[in-house]
Amino acid sequence: MIHAEPRARARIRFINPNCPLSTVTMPGLIRHMTFSRKGIFMPVGVAVCAAAVPDDWTVEIVDECISETPHQPKGDVDVVGISAMTTQARRAYALADAYRRLGVTVLMGGIHPSVMPDEALGHCDAVCIGDGETCLPRMLGDWQRGRLKARYDWVDYPAAPIGTPRKDLLDPADYLVFNPIQTTRGCPHNCSFCTTPGVFGRKFRQRAIPDIIDEVCEAKERFRTRVFIFSDDDFAGNHGWAIELCAALEPLKVRWASQCDILISNNDKLLSAMQRSGCLGLILGLESPDPATLAEAGKRYVDPGTYAWRIRKIRSYNISLWGAFIFGFDTDDWRACMETTRFAQRADLSMSCFPILTPYPGTGLWNTYRRQGRILSEDWDRYNGASVVYRPKRMTPDALRHAQMAAFAEFYSFRSCSRRLGVWPLKKYGWLANLAIWRGIHYYYHRKGRRIPAFSDFAGAGRRGFRLSCQDGEQDSVSVQTTGSGS
Repeated sequence: MIHAEPRARARIRFINPNCPLSTVTMPGLIRHMTFSRKGIFMPVGVAVCAAAVPDDWTVEIVDECISETPHQPKGDVDVVGISAMTTQARRAYALADAYRRLGVTVLMGGIHPSVMPDEALGHCDAVCIGDGETCLPRMLGDWQRGRLKARYDWVDYPAAPIGTPRKDLLDPADYLVFNPIQTTRGCPHNCSFCTTPGVFGRKFRQRAIPDIIDEVCEAKERFRTRVFIFSDDDFAGNHGWAIELCAALEPLKVRWASQCDILISNNDKLLSAMQRSGCLGLILGLESPDPATLAEAGKRYVDPGTYAWRIRKIRSYNISLWGAFIFGFDTDDWRACMETTRFAQRADLSMSCFPILTPYPGTGLWNTYRRQGRILSEDWDRYNGASVVYRPKRMTPDALRHAQMAAFAEFYSFRSCSRRLGVWPLKKYGWLANLAIWRGIHYYYHRKGRRIPAFSDFAGAGRRGFRLSCQDGEQDSVSVQTTGSGS
């Protein structure tokens, strides 16, 4: 084995591995839609980990997601830290194996290694489970003393504060959103499909408000940023704390967006504070308007029959809403997917997304589907919300993919945009985003030589065979069949 050359000052390289989802969304198109930026979000996780490294180390970040060519491992560092979501895991393991062959110590963390530490340890020397701010300084200290352990679990130590990322190690010109800011971590809910409870349980923590304000002010000064993304699972999981943060943001005259649960509709004081502090829009995890689907998802804290008035209530504070829905629960057939899409249009949501249900490791859904023998693939590249990796109950995998793309096509059609966004007052940013997505859908199918999917394609499924195009490029075309009583 070749060993890395010792240095007077220890050196660590953090790597954000390439994400296979970029091959689904066509990186050339993404760059065209994002003003030639190479990536959408800067890698907050590795930048926060970089900030947790002791001052006597030399630190660098490699973001393979914005690289023109794959990263080539070299034995010029002492330690490599690799963070991975599930869809990045295969590439992360390949990088880890290559660095270990060079004699470099490899540490792994992030969502996937945190929930699959035994698998990760087949490719690295130590795994960080949970918070990097808590575990990483201990890992590096033990490495320097020659006593590195295989596992470092954040629950075994006093929790460190949520860190401020090392943005100086990245180029802002590479990213459409260079200043995403984490204000909370975790989620108070326990949805069966969500990875957050698998890593953090139901612990919900808030970052120190002065630290958040300092990061916002620095971004305004250094990068001339005026619009921010708060990259949280649930910005207002603690209503009282969120009101305090909004009050601190108000004098800064910034605009911001984040993700919340729909229960903020119960609190007018909170909604008013969010409006005054510059809230432009929110992503709401709605999943489905069907009560049976929400029960299956473990989302029991809200009645979907109240969605309509709750959405109207939040929008009355001039806050735009993006609905996040999921297709493929056991209650779903193609008609349910169509009704969900049309609910999103009737609710006048500014934007919506329709990912395919994915049983990510560490979730309750993963445990259930494994027990039932319904997992079709453990190719982690396909765990991306755009592929079907399990056996659906009421649709074939091909039909589910087709329904997903029919939903995107219908929701972002010009007719739908006109109804949802209106003409006056002009919702400039909403129109730009919607038209960019619609243009992307047309571009994708034109490049593939396929027609755009529609729900009407399913109408003759029970009487005759017909051909529908896949959206993930696995086959040129597939013969679609629907199953279950709803077909």
